[in-house]
Amino acid sequence: MAEASRSRTDVLLVSMPFGMLHSPSLALGILQARLEDAGITTQCRHFTVDYAARIGKVAYERIAGGFPSTTSLLGEWIFSHALNPRSAEEQAAYLQQVFDSPGGDTQEAGPSASRVLERELRLKMIEQILRLASEAGEFIEFAARDILAAKPRLVGLTSIFEQNLASIALARRLRALAPDLIILLGGANCEGEMGAELSRQFPFIDLVVSGEADLIVTPLVAGLLEGIAWPDNPALVGLVERSESAPRFIQARLVRDMSGQQRPDFKPYFSDLARYPALAKQLKVEIPMEASRGCWWGVKHHCTFCGLNGASMSFRSKSPANVLNDIRFYVGAYPDCDICFVDNIMDREYYRTLLPELARADSGTSFFFEIKSNVSKDEVRALRDAGVRHIQPGIESLSDPVLRLMRKGVSAIQNLQLLKWCMEFGVRVDWNVLWGFPGESPEDYEKMAELMPLLWHLEPPARGSRVRLDRHSPHFTAAEAFGFRHLRPFPSYFQVYAGLPRQAVTNLAFFFAAEHDLDRHVDTYTSTLQRQIDRWRSAHRESTLFYLKDESSFVVLDSRRGRSHAPGQTIRGLAAKILAECDKGRSQHMLERELPDYSPEEIARELTALCDLGLMWCDGKSYLSLPVCLTTYLESRPSERLLDGIETLLGTV
Repeated sequence: MAEASRSRTDVLLVSMPFGMLHSPSLALGILQARLEDAGITTQCRHFTVDYAARIGKVAYERIAGGFPSTTSLLGEWIFSHALNPRSAEEQAAYLQQVFDSPGGDTQEAGPSASRVLERELRLKMIEQILRLASEAGEFIEFAARDILAAKPRLVGLTSIFEQNLASIALARRLRALAPDLIILLGGANCEGEMGAELSRQFPFIDLVVSGEADLIVTPLVAGLLEGIAWPDNPALVGLVERSESAPRFIQARLVRDMSGQQRPDFKPYFSDLARYPALAKQLKVEIPMEASRGCWWGVKHHCTFCGLNGASMSFRSKSPANVLNDIRFYVGAYPDCDICFVDNIMDREYYRTLLPELARADSGTSFFFEIKSNVSKDEVRALRDAGVRHIQPGIESLSDPVLRLMRKGVSAIQNLQLLKWCMEFGVRVDWNVLWGFPGESPEDYEKMAELMPLLWHLEPPARGSRVRLDRHSPHFTAAEAFGFRHLRPFPSYFQVYAGLPRQAVTNLAFFFAAEHDLDRHVDTYTSTLQRQIDRWRSAHRESTLFYLKDESSFVVLDSRRGRSHAPGQTIRGLAAKILAECDKGRSQHMLERELPDYSPEEIARELTALCDLGLMWCDGKSYLSLPVCLTTYLESRPSERLLDGIETLLGTV
């Protein structure tokens, strides 16, 4: 329920649908803290919460998560109706495109969306989508009047992912209701050419800000509230760059020093959530934190498909002491919440600085980090000990040639040993498989498909998908050099931004399609891999491959479906020593050096036998043992999950 009135404020910061539901806006939390610190009264509203309470948590999170594919832009299309009502024919054309298109950017592991949905369920879903579209204007009216009840002099809107159309529609309605209101728009959707085009196409927005607003928000807002136009504000000299072609667009200067960051204020999110107790009970809220910006790997080798860090790849991180202080504060303030670090990649130094301190603190809080996958077993143990229970390591392939095309800087064996060690230490892994790169070989995907049944005991990929061309990625900025042709926005953008010139839509788009020499064959030569991903996902819960070890032997417990050997077997002698040595990828030459009492022929014979048993995998150069240490597996699970682990063990014997 909206409040009839609230205390008056100078500034009101807004997060619209379909922003993150289970987490406050980090950007707005940072900006509010800076403004309040400067004495500028500031409120913040997460209309993400209000909208989810209206349409239901499941529907909200499904749309916000990119249903039925990321490039469908369903959330944007829904709120585009608040800007430009559509005819029934136009709506039908979009929905047919969304549900009947053969590909798109994401092919979920298993049947496509159009095949999964039975006719009645599909019709019901379309009916709900059309209802949401028809009610979009009503929600915009609600949000606008709720904002104006606080009588702000300036409104700042954040736009990331699928928040653009709701934010634009709200800005237009606010302008109609309060002509003198100052309206600003910022966020990832405003970076570079996208932001410049937003300022050109939507003149009811006073200023579009690209880049990191930390340094400029206080002088910019203070000046605007005093009636100083931003070009005339001396406090902004050296902090912003202007655009000759887009006079209502500015590029903010990069934040170089992360140590002086104010602690974000998340209280408004919890106040908004408290309005809807039923929704609040359904959410497991995560506190967003940032320990760094940019990407240290991208500075060296920009992954070819990555469109993150459009403003700058420059890597900057906070001191471990600053991060620890913030963690202590949020753990104390929100003890029931996990903490999600939004960094593109964790600082490598944190393995020896931050993580040991977190382990000593033993807060009981679960953390999420994005990392690079070429880590050691000791580093995975350090993650576990620190409370990092969930990671995204950027595993996008299990093929060395494809990983080289991506410029990932890791090998398939490094990706596999990380999956194995994370299973052992109880760290959840989010990862995907990508395909469709110019220069790839169908044989690489055949080999990956053959490998996957050996891995059913490890965390499966969430999905497999054709690579998408994102703005700011090398694939986008140097498309022809990579072999892509006919670069164009995904068709859904022309539905979302109906009526705008084609070039304007191109400038606003983030997701692009293109062709290359193998393009029309990709679905054919990856079809077996797609089926294997589906099989892996369905078989994983019932598949285990454990070992128990004493001084001279391994007892292997194998419940992977389809294996011809007995589920329990004992490995002795040289074979047991090789399994132990190959916990990390090892070449035969390295094994010969580590096991000098055995001849190269004996070692080669045992390696072949272990590979034939499916207990070892060879990438052509190195060997990796696949069983997971059962002792560590059980020790790494919380006590309430120990019974599950024992049941898993009993299921193998």
